[in-house]
Formats: sequence, structure tokens, C-alpha cells
Amino acid sequence: MTAKYKYLGRRVKDRGQKGLDSAREFYDIIKAILRDYKAGRITGKTARGRLLLLYRLSFKKNNSKIRHLSNSTLQRIRRRIKKAMEEVKG
Repeated sequence: MTAKYKYLGRRVKDRGQKGLDSAREFYDIIKAILRDYKAGRITGKTARGRLLLLYRLSFKKNNSKIRHLSNSTLQRIRRRIKKAMEEVKG
């Protein structure tokens, strides 16, 4: 049986309820992706793909678990994801 999540519950502690539902989890996953990329565990293409999925999940229409987060918090998360994507080459 394969795990449902690549980072959450494995490399990143799942806080609060099950699933991606807090800003802290978003930031920790961004850090974990960058760490994996810099360590050579994943390629730049894989890192960008994972960051893009995380970006998509930062919208309320794509992730019902973040209803309680404010729009300004979600915008900060998206800015941080874009910045991380710029750090990833190739």
C-alpha cells in the first residue's frame, strides 16, 4: 500500500486535523521540497511540479480544508511558493 501524501505525515508533521489545512503545513512542505531538491533527491522538474500542486491547493475552490484561512494568509503562501519556484532550476 502506498502512502496517500508525499510530505504530510512523513517529512512534515500533520498538525490539527488530517490533511493540508494550516499555513504552517504549507510553509513546512515548501521547505521540505526545497531541501529534497538541494540534496539531489528530486529533480528540478519534480520540485516545480510539487510546488505547482501546492500552489493549486492554496485556493479554497481546490482545497475545502482551508476555508478558515484568510485570503491575505493564502496570498502570502502563494507568494512564498512562487519565490520557491524561482529558486528551482531546470
